[in-house]
Amino acid sequence: MSQDVTQWVAEVRSLQRQIAELQQESDQAYASADNWRNLYEAEAQQRRREAATAASKIERLQQDIAELQFLASADLGATTMPDTDAQQRLSVEQLQAQLADAKKQHFQLKAMLTAEQTQHAQTRESLTAALGDAVDLLAKERLTGRDA
Repeated sequence: MSQDVTQWVAEVRSLQRQIAELQQESDQAYASADNWRNLYEAEAQQRRREAATAASKIERLQQDIAELQFLASADLGATTMPDTDAQQRLSVEQLQAQLADAKKQHFQLKAMLTAEQTQHAQTRESLTAALGDAVDLLAKERLTGRDA
């Protein structure tokens, strides 16, 4: 009978160790999930700031383009007048060059914004998948712990 009690006590201690190990693994899985969540939130916040900055730049460039187009059309109207000289033609050419540069920069920023949005979506998918894997692992560990 003493041997049965000793064996039972040993089994209880073994189960207690297993419970402690499972609790530690569970805590680690929760910490990992929290870490992934924090990384995702930081990345998302950074992407939102970058997208807002790019959108603001695009808006400013569109305003600049509109102003330059207006000025260019006003200058073109002025060049048809009889008192047109070389300085006015030069001014129109400069404005047209500025307009072309502004349009080029607008398209570059727009492409960068689109690329940034694509990267954000990929990052979100990767982090969501990793977080899902961590939650699945935690759930599996809990089920294993209950069955043991």
